[in-house]
Amino acid sequence: MLKPLIAALILAAPAAPLLAQNAAAQISVRHKAYEAMGDAFKKIQDELRKPAPSQAVMQQSVKTITDMATRQYSLFPAGTGPTSGVKTLAKAEIWTQTAKFKAAQDKFAAEAGSFSRIVASGDAARIRDGARNLGQACKGCHTDFRAEKK
Repeated sequence: MLKPLIAALILAAPAAPLLAQNAAAQISVRHKAYEAMGDAFKKIQDELRKPAPSQAVMQQSVKTITDMATRQYSLFPAGTGPTSGVKTLAKAEIWTQTAKFKAAQDKFAAEAGSFSRIVASGDAARIRDGARNLGQACKGCHTDFRAEKK
């Protein structure tokens, strides 16, 4: 009974670095995706500070945000949290409080969809309000599911 267990552990040992590499790659993809979304949100904020915001810049930026709202659900596979041994700001609560995390993701997706429609209206005042609501949806997830940067 012990020999098969030992054999399994010996055979699994070489896979551990591969799992870490896979987690590192997935965490990197996740980080880059959220960074791109943050950059898009900043572009919208920058445009809203201008006397005549560029509708084209805001449309392109909101497309990045709404694409991310759909993509976010696939960015947190099991094994890509703090226990992976790879540096990540994702808190363990993402995987231990999955219903709460999905609700936060759903809220962000709904706000992103709403914001997209508001940006399409071209009404700068409504866009400012919508940006605040979208920002609150982002912050809500950060508060519970993202560690502070060090």
